[in-house]
Amino acid sequence: MSTVPVTTVTTNVQAGSLHEITLTCDKLWAMGQETAIRRLSVETRSFFGGSSKQELVSDFGARAGRIAATYARFYLEREEDGKAHLKGRFYWMGLAAFASKQVKCGLDFIPKEPYLTLVTPPLAQPALRIGKTALGKGNFWLFQDIFVWHWFYSKYPDQFTECAPERNATAFEDQVQHNIDNLPWATEALSKLNNLAPTPEVIEAFRLTALCESRHDIRSEQEELKYQSLLQIANHEQLKILQPLIYDSLPFRAVLKAQAIMEIMPFVPQRAAAFSMACDIENSQLREQMTEGNLYDSADRMKFITRIAEKYHRLMTERRTYMEGVITGISAWQHMT
Repeated sequence: MSTVPVTTVTTNVQAGSLHEITLTCDKLWAMGQETAIRRLSVETRSFFGGSSKQELVSDFGARAGRIAATYARFYLEREEDGKAHLKGRFYWMGLAAFASKQVKCGLDFIPKEPYLTLVTPPLAQPALRIGKTALGKGNFWLFQDIFVWHWFYSKYPDQFTECAPERNATAFEDQVQHNIDNLPWATEALSKLNNLAPTPEVIEAFRLTALCESRHDIRSEQEELKYQSLLQIANHEQLKILQPLIYDSLPFRAVLKAQAIMEIMPFVPQRAAAFSMACDIENSQLREQMTEGNLYDSADRMKFITRIAEKYHRLMTERRTYMEGVITGISAWQHMT
């Protein structure tokens, strides 16, 4: 692990004194991971007072809303280190805001406990619980992965290439490691996701992002670079994160098979993406639906994802004002509980 200083900060320990702290790659990755956790947490205090603490938002749908809002803010360059003149460079983030909105819709469709037990037929309850857990797990850990990549690149672009190979979610100082290890599904997720280490796809995506930033004066070339970066991250998130974490699960596959069979029935959510604030929309120009294949099959799903990406890219070209208006609306969900 690198011990070469990446940057230094000064802190006032006492009046008139300065103390330098060296931030190496591992410390910066730890800061990013802690930030990802805080984004999905609320401050709580015991009834009798005392010190406050951070607790994860318990509702899966609210977490998905916060995640969607963060993705939207990255696209809009409204994060702490955002650069307004580079709006759109994090192109995948705009699409991801819509995707996490769809996950929120799926999670909100399934009643919370104890209402699930009260209002749902007993035979349907296990499938709904499996589906909700899988959606919540995938959404949560994809965020823990992809948020930190974007956070680091946005804050420390000059150090990104050097530090990217050193990301390892099991090599932090004690307190940070304790926090990560106690996240929901942490043991399973870190094992299946190679401890959030870099993949060739994510490295290539940010190489294209950097290239896009340097081509700001050539619009057509910049748009193509943004789209290619989006596709690289889409492959990373779908094949390296979500496939091993949730789609390879046999119980979840069974649930997805059942959904595909039953989606023609009233009130059953369809396998669709809607480019709107609503969960679904009738306008076919703002909607893409999966009509064949299985979501758990990576090849089938990537065909569907590619169609969604192509429609997103077309809409961002032809109806950018509308699309960015919806993304701005989603960005307001950042404090959802």
